[in-house]
Amino acid sequence: MHKVLIVDDELLMRIGLMSMIDWEKRGFRIVGEAANGKEAIELAELHQPELIITDIKMPIMDGLELIREHSRKHEGCRYVILSCLDEFHYAQEAIRLGAEDYLIKSDIKPQELLDVLDKVQKRIAKTSKDEDAAVLKEGIGYLKETLFKELLSGFREETEVIEKAGMLNISLQQGPMVLIKLRIDRFEQIRRKYVEQDAKLLRYSVVNILEEIISRKRRREIIVENSAEYLLVMNVKEVALEGTEMGSYNALFARIQETLKDFLNITVTIGISSVTPGFGGLKKAYREADMALKSLFFGGAERIVYYDGISQQSRSLEIFPIAPEDERKFRSEVESSTEGALLFMRMLNERVRQDGYTEQAARKANLSLLSLISSCYPSLPALSDDGRNIYEQILLEETLEGVQQLVSRYLVECEQHNLDRPERPQSYAEQARTILLLRYAEDISLQSVADFINVNSSYLSRVFKQETGGNFINFLTKIRIEKAQALLKDKSILIYEVANRVGYPNTAYFSKLFKKVTGLSPEEYRANSG
Repeated sequence: MHKVLIVDDELLMRIGLMSMIDWEKRGFRIVGEAANGKEAIELAELHQPELIITDIKMPIMDGLELIREHSRKHEGCRYVILSCLDEFHYAQEAIRLGAEDYLIKSDIKPQELLDVLDKVQKRIAKTSKDEDAAVLKEGIGYLKETLFKELLSGFREETEVIEKAGMLNISLQQGPMVLIKLRIDRFEQIRRKYVEQDAKLLRYSVVNILEEIISRKRRREIIVENSAEYLLVMNVKEVALEGTEMGSYNALFARIQETLKDFLNITVTIGISSVTPGFGGLKKAYREADMALKSLFFGGAERIVYYDGISQQSRSLEIFPIAPEDERKFRSEVESSTEGALLFMRMLNERVRQDGYTEQAARKANLSLLSLISSCYPSLPALSDDGRNIYEQILLEETLEGVQQLVSRYLVECEQHNLDRPERPQSYAEQARTILLLRYAEDISLQSVADFINVNSSYLSRVFKQETGGNFINFLTKIRIEKAQALLKDKSILIYEVANRVGYPNTAYFSKLFKKVTGLSPEEYRANSG
């Protein structure tokens, strides 16, 4: 039975409506009557009617105000207006507020009332059916998402997914498929802008955009891993990610990035697995897509990364050692030339990027630089503009470029606060010395250094000799031999390894040069160093 509340300031009108038809035979039950809108609000809170039939003009609170007030909290309630002929403009306003229909008070006939009730009953039934369907869809969606998450984590077998595919409306077919993982870039910054309800809206919006962009003809499933990460599993041709098909997928993923940026003002990085033969390979595909995404720390955000295309360079070096002389050099640059210190940081991070250091090692190296800067400016707190600790931000930052920007910005802020500090830009010779101190182990030359700092090599050679008293090659050789002497003290490092680590891939040449500079061969030096 649908509950009905009748509201009219005329008692005879209320009695007439209640006795005009057999309400319960039509599926309605009158739960109360009221003489004005205020009484109606109180009764409605008590009985929770699904239909309110109300007069428009009443004392204390009229029908229009009743609809406005009640509908704010009870969106599912229906309203039918009782109106006089000269109140038609009020009836129009009531319809605009959400009333289902209206009846002319002076001319209400039983069949007319039944027709209106029949219309209301159908709309209530449709709404109830839609709500049931929505609840069912949400329930199926939850079960489907849970099944896939358990499959990806190894708690479900391939056969279980195939068995439940029909029941859960899984559109994927057993066969070649790929797993795509999307991650919202710098999500921590975005998350702080959203309350929990807004975060749910963000998730819904991302999923909705993905569903709109991906053709309905494609067999695919979308799984929300969390607010920042979304999984897309698609059936593909066996060679779908090779040759001519590659372009269409690149275009699809680029369109996803572009649309999310245009409509939600967010950027995403996308990691794509290799093609897997079926549901049983999705656990491996998930790891591959995740590995593709992890490359963003060194490669940068807002990219499309295929697992098959990522560098297989082993990143196993856990600690990036900053030698005491490099620390002294950096502190000196911080205290005298911001430009020189920034160049030092740039060179250090290039070495971290190129030499196989891990993400953790990169963060620790930059935290060490931050500590050195902070020690030069002990009175300044390591806080960003929004009051967050920069150490914390470095640990949360998603890319090496972002980490470097945080440290660089802090250095510049420290300089700006240090008003008594003399302004002295770093000379070309000083820049070259900084590069050599950091990149001595590489195949480096006067020309490559000149190109890096954007200066003519002949001019660089001349000013370098003027300022240091020696030439470029001698300075580089001195650094390399000093580094080699330090390494030779560790007898676990073989001679050829020492030579490679200081920039000499030819061991024989290294040994000859070492003896020329020190008077001893590498073996003799090691023996004498105890």
